[in-house]
Amino acid sequence: MSKAKSLKNEQELISACARKEPNAQKQLFNQYAGKMLGVCARYCPNMEDAKDALHEGYIKIFKQIDRFNGKAKLETWMTRIMINTAIDHFKHSIKFKEYDQKARESDEYSYIEFNDKKEVKMSDLHAVINKLPDGYRVIFNLYAIEGYSHKEIAQELGISVGTSKSQLARARKQLQRLVKENIDLG
Repeated sequence: MSKAKSLKNEQELISACARKEPNAQKQLFNQYAGKMLGVCARYCPNMEDAKDALHEGYIKIFKQIDRFNGKAKLETWMTRIMINTAIDHFKHSIKFKEYDQKARESDEYSYIEFNDKKEVKMSDLHAVINKLPDGYRVIFNLYAIEGYSHKEIAQELGISVGTSKSQLARARKQLQRLVKENIDLG
């Protein structure tokens, strides 16, 4: 399918969702749900909260899709909404549970190259990141994975830029220790 046809189909899908057509909403959900759940899981302490954030995020997307202006890719726009929704969950969550590693089994065969071409399972790396204290984990994900600036993180979480920087430095230090303790790098 050509890029122009793909963009036209995406615009038609967006328009149908703006008209609140259930089949279009279902198609949009099915097309992006896996990736968006992964986004939410990076910020939520457990898979239940990630699924809740996913559903809340889609409600926001469907309510606001008529405001999508096309300046960014649809997926980028949706990801931003999911991140904000998951962060809201994080900020309002009182009780934190240990992350359910089974939720990451879909990543079991995903690998990254690490340290002298040693391959590490993505699920192992996610598990180590999820061992970080909640504040460290959220800031690490926003900065290192999502590409937020410290200023954006500070605004999003209601903290100072200095706090964001120091939390990231501490997260990196603790992550290095956790990788050495938990991942065999040969």
